[in-house]
Amino acid sequence: MVKFSSIAVALAATITGAQAAFKRPCVSPYDVCGWTLLNSDFGYDPASLQEATSAAGQDPTNGTIVYDSIYNCREGGVIVWNHHCDKGCDGAIWVPNANCRA
Repeated sequence: MVKFSSIAVALAATITGAQAAFKRPCVSPYDVCGWTLLNSDFGYDPASLQEATSAAGQDPTNGTIVYDSIYNCREGGVIVWNHHCDKGCDGAIWVPNANCRA
């Protein structure tokens, strides 16, 4: 149990440290496409998306899973992987949440 706690603390420190680099953190309660989080408006880096993908039990080395997925925005710029969009992800334009393409 001690090892698990150490890993959890290290992961939290890594995520917290990465948040400082965001140009505009993703804000709660919005849902955003992975590729949208990488654009210059948000400024998340690929490693942030890969960490969220891995934490959800998904393959962080699969670019389709990382970038064509919807992430939930949480307080403080934290992102949580929600689900993969098989046909791609449409970024939110007129509504606050991204959607999977039909």
